[in-house]
Amino acid sequence: MYLALARKYRPQRFADLIGQPHITKTLQNAINTDKLYPGLIFSGMKGVGKTSAARILAKALNCAKGPASEPCNECEACREITGDKSPDYIEIDGASNNGVEEIRNLKETVKYRPLKNRSRVVVIDEVHMLSNSAWNALLKTIEEPPDHTYFIMATTDFHKIPATIISRCQHFEFKRIPHEVIVKLLKEICIKENITISDYALFLVARSSEGSLRDAKKILDQAIALSEGGDVKDQNVIDILGVIDEETFIDLSKNIFTKDRKAIIEQVNTLAERGMDLRFFYNEYLKFLRDLMVLKSLDESEKLHNLNPENIPRIKEILKNVREIELLRYFNAAKDLEQTMRNTENPRIILEYLFLKLSYFSSLVSIEDLINEVKSGRRAVERTVQQPASPSSSPSPSPMDAVVSGAAAATASARTSQPGGNAGAGAAVDAEHLKNLLVEKISPERPRWAPALGAAAFEMGDSKLVITLTADFELAYNTIMDQPDYLKKTVLGILKRNIDIEIALADTSAKNENAKIENLKTDEKITNLMDKIKGKIVNIE
Repeated sequence: MYLALARKYRPQRFADLIGQPHITKTLQNAINTDKLYPGLIFSGMKGVGKTSAARILAKALNCAKGPASEPCNECEACREITGDKSPDYIEIDGASNNGVEEIRNLKETVKYRPLKNRSRVVVIDEVHMLSNSAWNALLKTIEEPPDHTYFIMATTDFHKIPATIISRCQHFEFKRIPHEVIVKLLKEICIKENITISDYALFLVARSSEGSLRDAKKILDQAIALSEGGDVKDQNVIDILGVIDEETFIDLSKNIFTKDRKAIIEQVNTLAERGMDLRFFYNEYLKFLRDLMVLKSLDESEKLHNLNPENIPRIKEILKNVREIELLRYFNAAKDLEQTMRNTENPRIILEYLFLKLSYFSSLVSIEDLINEVKSGRRAVERTVQQPASPSSSPSPSPMDAVVSGAAAATASARTSQPGGNAGAGAAVDAEHLKNLLVEKISPERPRWAPALGAAAFEMGDSKLVITLTADFELAYNTIMDQPDYLKKTVLGILKRNIDIEIALADTSAKNENAKIENLKTDEKITNLMDKIKGKIVNIE
């Protein structure tokens, strides 16, 4: 009969127990110092070594060369416990032996001395399944066990164990086994079994096991059975697990970020023609977006995401021009459709709508950024000037770029045409250049002044500079007037000569101010942007 990999490669020593060093060290120290607690609780998810650890502990206690920190696995006691033939090693399934009668029979057994070994070890697996009456019957025996008996209770639901039992036992919590550890162990098993398998396939097996080594071995067993002559193909593992190839998610994300909407539609169409469960695909893509956020946000994220290590360089390349806040917007927009995807009769249409919607996100500008750029002609003009000169190599500007650039041009035009301020075109250029340098100089030390001066009108003559701030920067005007020497010193450093500086505040009536605010609130470009991003205007300064 074929021996499953989970049994064939079951840990036989503490050194073989993978991923639980905190537990093995504690148990070995307790054995060496003869301070092992008579009642132990091993908790943790399935397949992480709870019952294996209990069996190893039983062998270490009864080994002919012990009690020892490691069993020899050669003496009669070790061999009998390994082969489930020892009369003094009792392993009970708590799910099927959960009644009070079974526990009473157990109490009668343990009060007698072991038949052959130094100590009797009783392991109750899935102990949380015991009934209340069974717990009550077990309570006194656990609290005052015979000198020769140890109780080990294994459970996947620690919170279901009564507090009265917990208070009488030592608790050991088994952790999930890291993916990379599982991959390494599976690779060693495949070498011993002469199995050919790729690192990517092992990665898929480890990821699907979710930290359970037993589950990983079971999946590998199934993949080997499906293979031909021990040659496991990637597609074999994908078919067994029902997972989606990560390449599909990578290609889709690249199409979204590059706004290749034709490719998006074709990809969704391909998924539908393959008979893919589109609701399942949506949920898996949510997980992929989460992994992208982790990869982008954290420097050392290898253990925190579920991405294939072989694909990381390519993923980082497509994320190079995507900001963290944008990834968060992508995830929020996708998550908002969760209920819709669950209830819709046409998941394909919803999926197409979602991915097309995401492809527009990189062209959007937040309302706050838009208002700030409209106020500050400097930033908008810089944004326009930096566009490539060659029409053939420059991309078509988005509607939002046109709005901002148009506002900047209007602002710059209005400033250069103000009466009485400049002697000619050369003077106008000098004033604008001075403004840009001044804003750049003061931004690090006076960041609140920068927007006010950037939106101000500069009029410069031979010996006098007049700076007129717009009425909506009255607070900045007051702080500047309180520190005139700082501004004068900064201008002197730029011009390399003394010049009189006059700071003025534009006199705008409340009626005009309210009209400007109302115009911003009803501006067609801003309202269209609000509709697209489902936003609202909180405040206009």
